[in-house]
Amino acid sequence: MRRPRSSTVAIGLVILAAAITFAATRVSFLQGPAPKGSTRHDPAPNFAGIAGWLNSPPLTISALKGKVVLVDFWTYSCINCVRTFPALKALYAAYHPLGFEIVGVHSPEFSFEKIESNVRAAIKQDGIPWPVALDNDMDTWGAYSNHYWPHVYLIDAKGTIRFDHVGEGDDDLIQTRVRSLLAENGAKLPSPADVTVTEPTQQTTPEIYAGPDRGAIDGSIGNPEGYQSGVVNYHQASAATIAHGGTDGIFFLAGKWRASGEFIEAEQNDARLDLPFFARNVYMVAAAPAGARVAVLLDGVRITSDAGADVKSGVVDVRLSDLYGLVALVGPGTHRLTLEAGKGFRLYTFTFG
Repeated sequence: MRRPRSSTVAIGLVILAAAITFAATRVSFLQGPAPKGSTRHDPAPNFAGIAGWLNSPPLTISALKGKVVLVDFWTYSCINCVRTFPALKALYAAYHPLGFEIVGVHSPEFSFEKIESNVRAAIKQDGIPWPVALDNDMDTWGAYSNHYWPHVYLIDAKGTIRFDHVGEGDDDLIQTRVRSLLAENGAKLPSPADVTVTEPTQQTTPEIYAGPDRGAIDGSIGNPEGYQSGVVNYHQASAATIAHGGTDGIFFLAGKWRASGEFIEAEQNDARLDLPFFARNVYMVAAAPAGARVAVLLDGVRITSDAGADVKSGVVDVRLSDLYGLVALVGPGTHRLTLEAGKGFRLYTFTFG
């Protein structure tokens, strides 16, 4: 049950109108079934305002004519984007020699995603071989009238958008459309590639924005203190209060925290956060410029066998501005996640699968 926003919110409200506009145009599709693909027949806009290219010299839609092109809007801390990579890699390996190209348009949600070295490291970590355009000012995002991460557009050899698809899933459908466009272009097609991937859990706890830019609008903090300016010493909520908060996107803080734009920051060691959730997997986007250790507890016990990929011996070492896997359960369920964070830990979002 979502708690109404406190009337004592002291930051975030002054930027309410701007933040609502931001939320309406730059939102990742992170819960429930995504909008399905749609058939199109309109000219593909060119790549606009690109700050740089990785894995490739600069490209244009005109220069790519003669090829079937999949344009993939993504950002590196988005788990939904990351989960599309295995299928995209399978398509690239199977069809790139036949005149198929993928162009990743990296349109950042957070300011740290504008840093080229961060994107370059993510490309290396995820093993992305195709060209990536750095759309730091969201100009190409705007040219395509895009609203989601991930969102793919299929462009035929004449430079016309023929199909687009929002969100994860439907990889067989996307492959079918790619094969159809390649056949139109005279390619001799092999057998279909294996694009089978594990589907994420639907109807999980929704994405939670921790910072006041979005969190103040969503009512993300369950404590009566809510969002305030400066350092706030939050009182520990009772177990009953936390449980009563429900699993639709509320967390509870204890100890000293500071809210700042895109994130909240621990202002003491062992600052605590409790989050009731329903999901199989839990991730966070976080950073700690000077480094911070974060203990991870599940239902009050230091996590062990159900730990996510980035948790070692119940602890995640946070430094880079990145996506961190916290919980990996066998199946979805209702649980309580607790973080005991070192000073300097910055939390941007929680996402679920």
